[in-house]
Amino acid sequence: MGERILVDVDRLREALIEETGPAAFTGSPWAIVDVAALEDADPQELLREAERRGWDLRRFEA
Repeated sequence: MGERILVDVDRLREALIEETGPAAFTGSPWAIVDVAALEDADPQELLREAERRGWDLRRFEA
């Protein structure tokens, strides 16, 4: 069983959008869709995306 932490979802969402956003300005339609999806994502989806990117969720500990 893994370590349990309380994640600041707003900070996590902001960081995911910050990392994804610049690609939208290069004209990537997929990045625009990704940013929109992140803005509307529920907390579980944000956690899954951060884990998919290999992020250490302790960075966002509340």
